[in-house]
Amino acid sequence: MFKFQWCLGPFPECKLNTDASVRQGRAAGGGLLRDHEGKLVFAFYKEFGEADVLMAETLSLYHGLRLCQERGVRSPQVEVDSAVLVGLISSDALARWPLCNLLRRLRYLIRSLGASISHIFREANSTADRLAGLQLSSDMFFSSITQLPPIVRSSLSLDCCQYPSLRLHTVRE
Repeated sequence: MFKFQWCLGPFPECKLNTDASVRQGRAAGGGLLRDHEGKLVFAFYKEFGEADVLMAETLSLYHGLRLCQERGVRSPQVEVDSAVLVGLISSDALARWPLCNLLRRLRYLIRSLGASISHIFREANSTADRLAGLQLSSDMFFSSITQLPPIVRSSLSLDCCQYPSLRLHTVRE
């Protein structure tokens, strides 16, 4: 069964969702940590400079996990919409440099936090997707829902109600 909505995690665990965006060669990432009731713990937006999509997805996840580590979050459930990234992390496969070094650090961080990682569809990761696509002028850290831009705040509210998210495609002639 396909899941097109974000789902609450089990008590008392938190859930970290991250995503990345690459536009005109410039990469950025975003993510958020929510508690078992779907309430925001923190959210972030971070610029990565020039990077491909896989590197940006990896950097965004690494940044989100580092924020969890700094705040003493244990055993977060991690969800990303990059099946390739989940496969690389889960398989202990090596990738080309410099991604291989980042994957090693990421695997270590996942183990040390007791985190689990899984793939979700982009529709279920819409709030992280909106954070990653903000195109802000600087890195941002959000510690409350009121600090979030309206488009992210509304997406977060819909997630908490567990409404499905849809992605519309336009057909060009």
